[in-house]
Amino acid sequence: MQKNYGVKILSFSGSLPSKVVKNKDLEKLFETSDEWIFTRTGISERRIISGNESSLTLSYDAALKALANAELSPEQIDLIIVATATPDMLYPSTACLLQGKLGAKNAVSFDISAACSGFIYGMVTAAQFIYSGMYKNILLVGVDVHSRFIDWSERSVAVLFGDGAGATVLSRCLPQDDELCGYLINSDSDINLDLNLGNKNVSFDKFKEETSPDFVRMNGRAIYQFALRVVPDVVNKLMDKLNMTTKDIDYFVPHQANQRIIDAVAQRIGFSPDKVISNIKYVGNTSAASIPLAIVDAIDKGQITVPSKLLLVGFGAGLTWGAIVIKLNVNGKGENV
Repeated sequence: MQKNYGVKILSFSGSLPSKVVKNKDLEKLFETSDEWIFTRTGISERRIISGNESSLTLSYDAALKALANAELSPEQIDLIIVATATPDMLYPSTACLLQGKLGAKNAVSFDISAACSGFIYGMVTAAQFIYSGMYKNILLVGVDVHSRFIDWSERSVAVLFGDGAGATVLSRCLPQDDELCGYLINSDSDINLDLNLGNKNVSFDKFKEETSPDFVRMNGRAIYQFALRVVPDVVNKLMDKLNMTTKDIDYFVPHQANQRIIDAVAQRIGFSPDKVISNIKYVGNTSAASIPLAIVDAIDKGQITVPSKLLLVGFGAGLTWGAIVIKLNVNGKGENV
């Protein structure tokens, strides 16, 4: 498409719930062990919401940090996009609730649902509004709270997920300063429902019948094979599109689904362990929040140097997947227009 402007990345931020659930805590719920979980997932602990915490409170905290880092007020935001598959309610959207809580009175707000690919889809969506000139400053939040949708007696799923939110502020800049080098997004119908979260409701003629809640269901083997197939493919296609190779990338930031998946796909596309960003050990699979949370954690720990080129890859339910190459230069805003 014709780019009238470029995209500048002003900040990244994250927010995690206060409650920590370690693998040892899960031993009380079903037959498992810390060693069993860590060996198969790379996860030692995860955070889950409690008390008054929610998708909205996590989003709000992440958004405030992102705006502060970007040195923007809520009134300067033109668009709020929230990527989530686990909103507090079906409507109003989390984005509209967040708009009100922030006091972002000049913003347009909406949610998108692409599960664990949500943050990638959100960045691509936001970019189109900036490239066209329609909006200048966009707040993107990825948030999921799967702890409300987990059968805590089902080991295969309960060990994986954690709650969290991650945010970024994207702004308009000159076309030659564009920090989104390129992207690809894809989807394919999961007709077998290998990864799904239902929304059980009651029809008119059965409204008096009792219903049990729906929980996350996953065919782990099928999702593992899906990830190992699509991630190398989308990365290779994106590298070809950009006339780059993985040697041109400083860091690989994949969706934090499972450490075994991260290690396997990194090896297949040629990234050494020192170039792979992972924080799944301490937060679990945070779905749409996982990529920004991993970036923030790596920056805070000095694992990512600035400036650098990052390859971001998401994959998840839908099935959905996508990749973006960005230039990370969060220590300097550059010239906005």
